[in-house]
Amino acid sequence: MPDVVILGDPRSTYVRTARLACEEKGIAYELKPMGPKSDELTRISPFGKIPGFQHGDFRLHETLAIVMYLESAFDAPPLLPADAQDRAIAFQWISSANDYFYDAMVRGYILQYAMPSGPDGQPNRTLIDAAMPRIRHQLAVLDHAFGNARWLAGTELSLADLFVAPMLAYLPLLPEDLPADHPNVRRFLDDMAKRPSWEKTVPPLPGR
Repeated sequence: MPDVVILGDPRSTYVRTARLACEEKGIAYELKPMGPKSDELTRISPFGKIPGFQHGDFRLHETLAIVMYLESAFDAPPLLPADAQDRAIAFQWISSANDYFYDAMVRGYILQYAMPSGPDGQPNRTLIDAAMPRIRHQLAVLDHAFGNARWLAGTELSLADLFVAPMLAYLPLLPEDLPADHPNVRRFLDDMAKRPSWEKTVPPLPGR
């Protein structure tokens, strides 16, 4: 069995980020599907968040810590630019994903379709409608960034792309199809879909 283990729900955008990093770096790993409240997960992640991570006897929680460990502990290809400015830009986008995109795109929107909290088990339109202006602004910012470059930081795929892409991937599947108005975001998702790492980490969806 691989020494590297990722614990969490494969539908989670952050679990997919950790898996994408392993796939891109050619790291053999085991995915152990489980929810955030499982006993095994909470022994690693005391705040009940996924993913959890093990490498032999070493354990980690928090996605950024996990992917930075993978970047440092395992061989090339690198997932961060060598140039200081490009590397700073990568962390700028990672912070944006964690601080802004996740709250609006995932908590305020995607999860309302995956785990509806509205009346009669329907998506909560109040939460969705509140998230829409933020998501549209975020997509406009990303569309501008992708209009100037293929990837978010530097000339090659980086961890920045691996944080953002799993969140964006759900948007075309939902009724509003938000990326339809953002051609550069669509192009980025098309580029990601061509990578073997992307196909290997597609989460289980209805009908698949």
